[in-house]
Amino acid sequence: MKYLWQQITVFLIVLMTALTLSAYQITAYMEKRIYHDREQQLLLYGENIVDNQFSRNDLVIASKLLSSEKIVIQVYLSDGRIIYPTYDQKYSSQLSEKDLKEIAEGGNVGLRFSQRFLDPDTQLQMATVYIPLEENQVAGFPKGFISLGAPLEDLEEQVSAMQDQVGIAYLIAGLLGILVSVVFAIYQTRKLKQLQKASQEIASGNYHVQVNTAGKDEFADLARDFQVMADSLVEYQEEVKRQEGWRRQFMMDVAHEMRTPLTTMSGLLEGLKYDMIPENQKERSLELVHSETQRLTRLVNENLDYEKIRNRQIVLKKTLINGPELFEHIRAQMQSKAEDKGDTILVEAEEDLVIWADYDRLIQILINLVTNAIQFSEDSEILIKGRMLKEACEIQVIDHGIGIDSDQVRSIWERFYKVDVSRKNTKYGESGIGLAVVQSLVDAHDGKIEVESELGKGSIFIITLPKQSE
Repeated sequence: MKYLWQQITVFLIVLMTALTLSAYQITAYMEKRIYHDREQQLLLYGENIVDNQFSRNDLVIASKLLSSEKIVIQVYLSDGRIIYPTYDQKYSSQLSEKDLKEIAEGGNVGLRFSQRFLDPDTQLQMATVYIPLEENQVAGFPKGFISLGAPLEDLEEQVSAMQDQVGIAYLIAGLLGILVSVVFAIYQTRKLKQLQKASQEIASGNYHVQVNTAGKDEFADLARDFQVMADSLVEYQEEVKRQEGWRRQFMMDVAHEMRTPLTTMSGLLEGLKYDMIPENQKERSLELVHSETQRLTRLVNENLDYEKIRNRQIVLKKTLINGPELFEHIRAQMQSKAEDKGDTILVEAEEDLVIWADYDRLIQILINLVTNAIQFSEDSEILIKGRMLKEACEIQVIDHGIGIDSDQVRSIWERFYKVDVSRKNTKYGESGIGLAVVQSLVDAHDGKIEVESELGKGSIFIITLPKQSE
């Protein structure tokens, strides 16, 4: 069954059940009220007659006045025999012993329903009340009780009219309820159809969809979540395109990077094979072949290393590392490369700096960062700085190079991304995945890495690694 019809069916069941129960309760209450009002009216008339000690002549006048309301007045002895307006005992009260006893004790008897003769030829179903009557010397009536009765047909007509009104109200409420339920169900279903259409658009590859997120109900919450998903897919699609662009650029770079050393190696090896290279240049040629081989090996290893780190296929062997000694080791190892660019590597570390990390992987992190600083700096200082924090240690690599544009800061951690593509053929960072490796290694250490940079003024890479857990 379609959701629309499910909604309408449920609404109708609930609505009709509620209306039926309400109509039943209202009808029962109003019927009881009609009978109660007539009972109180008859009792009021009867008590007025008794309290004012009406004579027989007064009763005749009162009977004529009340006849317009079809009310009949009768007087009885204590045993139920009639004495007014006739002595014919077929008009006797027909009350039970219990009712007669209650009247004798001074109590009124409420509505009783019975067949009563109004005259020898007329018998009606009457609703009657009974009021005790003390001996009346003025009126000439002995001790007994009087009754005031009205045709039950009148009460039934009132009840029937009331039921008709309730029925009409029930019908109108039902029709309005059906209309409201249909409108509401269509409104709710429209939201689902909108989401369905949007999901079909996404399934077809169009992620640029907008749904109505207004409202505070569950459908609105679902629409908002759906919109977040759609927006995320748009971002993902753009990211895929961006990554694909970098991948293609990387393949071009790799092809270029590999072609150059392979061409050099091929030419040198061919010259050595056919003894075309002078004897005094053979050693230099072998050194060039060795250098280009190392370059190719580094290119392949960087990519393999990144994949292992990203997939958490490496096992860290954490130890406590002396910070100042580590920084001096990095400085000594990288100083010759820095001098080629006119750079100077400085170290500034607190004496109590102790780092909880994998020694080889931390070396790899810092080598990458210092290499990156050398690549984008010239004739300036590069500072390796470290200090202890409350629950961690902080390492900074500071350069005064070209810096990074604020729009590029988020992208530098992406694989294959290069800040300065004009420098992609330098002998440092050929593959463009150095910073991606750094971030993955820092994440593997449960640390974090951030960058602060200003275009044309340099960059600060900040690594925070947690202390050894006790």
